[in-house]
Amino acid sequence: MAETIKAGQSYRRGPGRRRWAAIAAILVLSFTAGGCDKFKSRQLARQGNAYFKEQMYEDALRKYEEAYKLDPNEVRLVKFLAMAHMALYNPGSTHAKDQEALDKAIKYFKEYLAAKPDDEKASKYLVTTYMNAARYDDAINYFKEWFTKHPTDAQAVQTLAMLYAKKGEFDQSMNWQKKRAQLEPDNAEIFYTMGVTCWEKSFHTPPDQLDGEKRKEIVDFGMAQLQKAHQLKTDYFEAMLYVNLMYRELAKLENDEAKKAELIASAEEWRKKALEARERSIKKDREEAAKKNPLEAM
Repeated sequence: MAETIKAGQSYRRGPGRRRWAAIAAILVLSFTAGGCDKFKSRQLARQGNAYFKEQMYEDALRKYEEAYKLDPNEVRLVKFLAMAHMALYNPGSTHAKDQEALDKAIKYFKEYLAAKPDDEKASKYLVTTYMNAARYDDAINYFKEWFTKHPTDAQAVQTLAMLYAKKGEFDQSMNWQKKRAQLEPDNAEIFYTMGVTCWEKSFHTPPDQLDGEKRKEIVDFGMAQLQKAHQLKTDYFEAMLYVNLMYRELAKLENDEAKKAELIASAEEWRKKALEARERSIKKDREEAAKKNPLEAM
């Protein structure tokens, strides 16, 4: 009787066991296949990286594409694809092949940054791609959208200021530089950059494109920013040199010869101060280097 029951139990449970065994086998095979694909993908990516280092970008791209097909969820491969396409793009070219490389580089960079928004290098690569193609509006739209989500990102603000400057839109560039100054009120470099931007606007704009009153307004504002930079950073000789240049811009606007001479004298005074500050800065750097390595003092 016991043998009959055991036989019956074996008969009743046998099909279930076989089904689970079959399912388990399928799962093992799937897992093994998936793991194998990932392993092959990593190998291909490494080969692509080797080609990329040797500047063999087409070969690198082929390897990245093969790797991506095997493992489309690996986000690093999206970045590799973007960089390969960026490397293949010939800046300024309107050839169909270059335009395709450009479009794909932008597509993959945006896709990657959507997954890894804190990757500053990738962000810079995207900006570089836009800049190489002179697609400033696309870059501006991208970073404006970014800024709405990250309103305290000073680097994004600076990038927008730079992009508007590249477009020749002085007022917009200054607006974004002012936003950055609000975010980093103790950063001397920001005020220095604003001052330099104002000087460039005055110096490079012909008289018939900028009236005297507006020019003086720009120069006065730029002078104030350079003075602020000088206050925030001791011996900021670059800012001091531009104060000198600003005085010379003011002198151009002055009709009174005596006042013009005073402005030129002030410019010379600031030029000398800047050179003295530069010497102090060089001496300080040497002294600090000597502390680390006495041979540097020789």
